[in-house]
Amino acid sequence: MVPINNITYKRWINKNNAIRLTYYRPITRSNEKPPDNWNDNSDYKEQVFRIGYEYIFDQKKFTPYLALDMTYLTSTSSRVVGGGFTGEMNQFDNNKNGVGVTPTIGINYHLFKNIYIGAESNLSIMNMKNEKISTKLFPVTNELPAMENTSSIESIFNPIQVIVKIKF
Repeated sequence: MVPINNITYKRWINKNNAIRLTYYRPITRSNEKPPDNWNDNSDYKEQVFRIGYEYIFDQKKFTPYLALDMTYLTSTSSRVVGGGFTGEMNQFDNNKNGVGVTPTIGINYHLFKNIYIGAESNLSIMNMKNEKISTKLFPVTNELPAMENTSSIESIFNPIQVIVKIKF
């Protein structure tokens, strides 16, 4: 669980309408725990940006809202595997880029003068471009890296996200 995973800036058009810009904290993971005589190292990086529109219903103690965002996602992963008795080493790279829409529904609770807590749920539907590259590292051969490019429609559902909002 990540305590703070994004920052959203809102520019209010009027009392109930806002343009929002969301920047998600980059996700970076690595794995360097191979078993004896085996190599298995991996790295993963992901970045998400959103820009969209938000409609807030009448502001009371509990305030529901709807939003629609354009989403851009980019991720890269790299994995080097091999070793063991054969000594073969291979590298696998995966690059993804996607653009799509993200409808969101949420509710805020007015806690203090400028502080709100709430929950929201969203579904991202994106057109993803995926590039996979496989390279043999050892033993050295004259083989060219194998490449595969694919496109797909992917959906990512976030059932609930707890949020804290501070108005400046």
